[in-house]
Amino acid sequence: MEELNKICDAILDYIKSSQSKLIYELWFQDIELLSLTDTEAVVGINYSVKKRFLETKYKPILDDAFKSILGFEIDIKIVLTENADNPEPISISPVPVRENKPVKEESATEQINEPSIISRYTFDNFVVGESNKFVHAACVAVTKDIINESISKTYNPLFIWGHSGLGKTHLLCAITNEIKKKNKNAKIIYKKGEDFTNELISCLQNKTMPQFRDKYRSVDILLIDDIHFIAGKESTQEEFFNTFNKMHDDQKQIILTSDRPPKDIKTLEERLVTRFEWGIIAEINPPSFELRAAIIKKKAEELSITIDNDIVNFLAEKLQSNIRQIEGAIKKIAAISSLTATPITMDMCKRCVADFISGTVPVSVMCDKIIHCVAEKYNVSVEDIKSSKRNKEITNARHIAVYLMKEMTNMTQTSIGDYLDKDHATINFSLKKIKDSIKESKFLESEISELIQKIKS
Repeated sequence: MEELNKICDAILDYIKSSQSKLIYELWFQDIELLSLTDTEAVVGINYSVKKRFLETKYKPILDDAFKSILGFEIDIKIVLTENADNPEPISISPVPVRENKPVKEESATEQINEPSIISRYTFDNFVVGESNKFVHAACVAVTKDIINESISKTYNPLFIWGHSGLGKTHLLCAITNEIKKKNKNAKIIYKKGEDFTNELISCLQNKTMPQFRDKYRSVDILLIDDIHFIAGKESTQEEFFNTFNKMHDDQKQIILTSDRPPKDIKTLEERLVTRFEWGIIAEINPPSFELRAAIIKKKAEELSITIDNDIVNFLAEKLQSNIRQIEGAIKKIAAISSLTATPITMDMCKRCVADFISGTVPVSVMCDKIIHCVAEKYNVSVEDIKSSKRNKEITNARHIAVYLMKEMTNMTQTSIGDYLDKDHATINFSLKKIKDSIKESKFLESEISELIQKIKS
């Protein structure tokens, strides 16, 4: 079962990197690998509706993921797990809608054990190097202060920023897990910026804002991952501003992460930028060769596999994007070695990580790069492009983002629509609009060419 779980983790990582967050979380994240032979894989899922959609709509995604991870095609059988609850419908609402019911008051234990917290992420298994030494030290210092109930204004707030896949979420989970271990009575909330926004919207709809405010303003530690998501959302920024002020005045710890420093978060209110800069701003940089090699050895040790030093050096040289890429590659090597009962050799590793070494970028990563570059180019926010706003500047940027996704990835119009939460007609209109405009404007053609080069670089 342990070997099946390793393979399943590698397959889920592959799907997560190639599909939109909504598609992954709705249809794939709950699947289990129940059995595996050299000809058939049995995949379990917990709802009949999900089973039907996986069989009729998303089977090619499963086929592609298994082939990529295993290295060969295999028949996939999808079954309902024993604990499946067939009648229960699937809700795609970010937060369940309640009718005039107060928000459930969470105990400290319930808050700290939210599903978003990954228990295996600790300070002990966070590999430290020159690129992340300062941010790691800051996180350890803040954690000690919280445990000793001596919050320092110097580290409040602690604002961590860096590109995706470098360990920001690992550090937030490590802080939370360490506090949980040493001080179980601490009231702590960890939230994604998107989830914070969705919860706020739900409470506004249900007129339960007093409970929302009590929940967030009464905690000892508030951790928000991807705080940049609230940029451009007036009500969310207003509520977070007031929550921030109350917690800071009460000397409660605030820890935030983002993919960019506060001053570079477009459409973030200036008063929030100022407050985010009150404490420590810690940048986490891409890992050096030495740190990548250390991470590879650490991940191999965690998966109980042995990799020779020459292979470690080869992988460290080739896998340069981020730590998440390294983890995916090592999981894939471990899965194939276990499944095929073959030793881990240089040739075997080269075959396993051919997609990484060739420079192939996961679709989701490429889409994120496209959106960020287009947003920066046309001075709008990422959230604006994904929103339903229809002013001229945002609409034009959205059209160009759709066009670039189609040109630079193998995504279908449907997949692009899923990523941007737009219908098929909207995506088709955007593609036709830009294609026609390019024919009429050499300037636009040159502008898009420059964008493509910037995204590739």
